[in-house]
Amino acid sequence: MMAFGLAVVISIVIGLVPYARTIIYPFALFATWAHEMGHGIGGIITGNDFVDLELYRSLGGQARIAGADGIGQVVVSSLGLIGPALLGAIVMIAGSRERTAPYVLAALSIVVLLSTLLWVRNMFGFIAMLAIGAVLGLAARFAPPTGRIILTQLLAIQLALSAWSTRDYLFIKGFERDGFQNSDTQNIAEELFLPYWFWGGLLGGLSLVIIGWAFWTAWIRPLRATSPATAS
Repeated sequence: MMAFGLAVVISIVIGLVPYARTIIYPFALFATWAHEMGHGIGGIITGNDFVDLELYRSLGGQARIAGADGIGQVVVSSLGLIGPALLGAIVMIAGSRERTAPYVLAALSIVVLLSTLLWVRNMFGFIAMLAIGAVLGLAARFAPPTGRIILTQLLAIQLALSAWSTRDYLFIKGFERDGFQNSDTQNIAEELFLPYWFWGGLLGGLSLVIIGWAFWTAWIRPLRATSPATAS
């Protein structure tokens, strides 16, 4: 529990100190990668073509999915928003123990490196994600046990909060990038019913529920199970 608390304190302090925010930049870029990979995986599981993805210095990104429409588009758009929370939940739970944390970091390293080789096509994104994948692999092998847990929990926190870190994105109809682009929530609204802000609130709330359940599973339930009252 102390390791998770340290990860939370580090996240808060870095967020409040302007110059320290550069430290969290790789974690934020990792969350952007997870968002775009969520779109890509949504494309794959709906039978569409995950063409490529790009990651930008501004922490923006773009995944190109060919052929997505109807329910397929809903899945692609939704997984970009809740996919990071799902991955964050897995990382938080599986990375909360000394025995499993190195395996979590090693698995993330492999996934990041493979996805970069297969799909990342702009130079900045390619180099940055190769570097992040390499660092995760080195941490899995050489970081001390407590450091591994803190790192997994930092990653999990950033993934969990990625949908809300730019919370205005959940509640906008679109944005400018080489012309006007629909937001993910607007894409969902056009295929289903109800306005984009409803889907933004629903998916944002679902992300919070997912990470709340993960926190309970990883940290609170084990404490309750080993408390004196429970043991007696």
